[in-house]
This record gives sequence, structure tokens and C-alpha cells, in this order.
Amino acid sequence: MGAGDQGFELPLVSVVTPSLNQGRFIEATIQSVLEQDYPHIEHLVIDGCSADTTIDVLRRYPHLRWVSELDRGQADAVNTGFRMARGTIFAWLNADDLYLPGAISAGVQILQATGCAVVHGSWRQIDEHGETIRDVEAVSFDLDKQLNERNAVAQPGSLFTREAFEAVGGLDTRYRYAMDYELWLRLGERFEVRHVDRVLGAYRLHGDSKTIAEPAGFVPETLEAGRRHGARRFSPIYMDWYLPRRRPWLYRLLIIWRLLRAGDLRALSERVAARARRLGGG
Repeated sequence: MGAGDQGFELPLVSVVTPSLNQGRFIEATIQSVLEQDYPHIEHLVIDGCSADTTIDVLRRYPHLRWVSELDRGQADAVNTGFRMARGTIFAWLNADDLYLPGAISAGVQILQATGCAVVHGSWRQIDEHGETIRDVEAVSFDLDKQLNERNAVAQPGSLFTREAFEAVGGLDTRYRYAMDYELWLRLGERFEVRHVDRVLGAYRLHGDSKTIAEPAGFVPETLEAGRRHGARRFSPIYMDWYLPRRRPWLYRLLIIWRLLRAGDLRALSERVAARARRLGGG
């Protein structure tokens, strides 16, 4: 990750990694930043007083800028890192996630070529051993769809300008689960967002990740964040994501209503029969 003769003509990219007890994964995260072909990167790790092997790993990498101190959660740690950062382009990579080769170069190229404030790419789900589960294609950013249908921006595959991040006030520390989703909403309301058709980041699913260990927390925070920014009360996020997880009986009624409205009595009868078989143990 050293800078060649032309490196200092390029904008400095500050990668911030919030960390708490991810000692078994953080070395791979650090290596994925080191192996980028972009020549002008600083990597900051903001650790929340990890009690595992994390600090031992960090000490092996003298190029890192890192602190280990108590914080008020992940969003607070990321904000701290970006306050310390010197770069004009920011990136946020969690301590169990990875960059794919060429990710930073691809992101910076789009930012510079278009003048946009945020760029995001396709992303990869990996398991705890780093094996690919699936790739998810990036789509064009649409604020209405971001509010009402789905979060289409993958945090480990995104870069944004310092100017835009500071203009919207950084991450909202009230959020534990939806802080990235709410940030994309604020950025998307004020700045241009572009995407690149290339897998930039890998999101690791494992037993200690919040997605697996605390899935229920994402639902209310995502809905609350969306409504703060004008999402519809009965948006697809609410109807097809919230209801199946929190009100399954109501979601079943919704499905019945949709089938009746569409006149699809065959599909309705098949669903009723399937449920009857499940209840009957058949």
C-alpha cells in the first residue's frame, strides 16, 4: 500500500475499521486493505477495548493508525475514526469484512469521473471461512426505493467524500443496527449517488455478526429511519419485511387479500392446502 511517484497526486482515501472482539477476522480485513492497488490509503482502526487477540494483531501492523478505548457503539467508533482521518475520500470497512482486489481504485475512479459524492458496488456474502455464499449485483440508487423498498447500498462496498459525510453530520449514534442505512438516506437526499458494476466488498456472515446474532434489531430501526425521512407508512419494507418477521399472522392475511384481489384462487387454495398439511403434520 505504499505510494509511488503519482500516489500523492491522487486523493488520500481514509479507511476506518470499527473493531470489537473480531480477532479471528481482523487480520484478513487488514490484509484486504494492504493488497489494494490504489497507492494512497491510510487505514485507521478504532477498537472498543477488545478482550480477545485483536490488539496483538494490530501491533503486528505498524502502518495502522489505531486506538483502543471505550466508545458508545459502532457508529460512535466510526465517527471517531473519520474525525481522526486525513483523507478527502472516506470508506468504512468492518473488522470482519473484506475488500476485493481493486475495490478502492474502482470507487475513486467513479467519484473523480462523475463528481458524485457516494459510489457503491456489487457485494459478496461470505461465510466465516471466507467462502462465497452469493454475489449481489449493485443497482442504480433511487431515493424513493431506498426509503420504501430495500437498502440497495452495501456498506463494505461503498466510498464517499469527506465533504458529503461532514455536511450531513456523520453517523447518527442513536442507531445500533441501521446506522449505515440512515446515512445513505441523508447522503442520497442531498448528493448524487452512483454505482459500479463490480464486486467491491465482502460481507461476512458468522455466528457473532449482528445480522445473525441480533436479527430482530434491524427491523424497527430500519422502519424508524425510513419514516424519519419520509417513507410511506405501508411501504414494501413494512409490508414484506417487517410483517413476516414481527406479525406473521397478519402477513398471511395480507397474502390472502392479495391473491383474492388478483383473482388467483388456485394459488390461494394451494397455500391453504399446504398450511393444512403443515398443521396436520402431513
